[in-house]
Amino acid sequence: AGRIDLEFEAVPVPTLFNYVQTVFLSQLEQKRIELDAQPAEGLPEVRADANKVTWVLTNLISNALRYVHEGGHIQLSAARIGDHVHISVRDDGPGIPLEYQTKIFQKFVQIEGQEGGGTGLGLAICKEIVRAHGGAIWVESTPGQGSTFTFTLPVAA
Repeated sequence: AGRIDLEFEAVPVPTLFNYVQTVFLSQLEQKRIELDAQPAEGLPEVRADANKVTWVLTNLISNALRYVHEGGHIQLSAARIGDHVHISVRDDGPGIPLEYQTKIFQKFVQIEGQEGGGTGLGLAICKEIVRAHGGAIWVESTPGQGSTFTFTLPVAA
């Protein structure tokens, strides 16, 4: 609808990581995919709406699970860079063709030739949630070598 109501609080990133790891436990076991979480040591809390950021992480991991083959890996990482914490979801799936990398955050965009089964709205919603937090989201991907989705959140004061 174009409006996102946020309830900001100081949120520890490891808490977010632990939650999403629990949510995906059975799916990870079924596909024999390893989900590894590595927040940097001494990471500050972020100023965020925990429910909305969890939705973003859940969407990114769900997308990775859709494309990573059995026995693959998904890695969560976080590091402070300046006044923001960069949170990344990296996978060793098929990667995203270059011509789609700038488009996938738009509504209803889906990658042709890849079975996805989604609506093409998830990444657009992720982008709006992250922007409402004063952050940015982007993808780095090499076809055949996987993708890394990164988003930023401000450090809690």
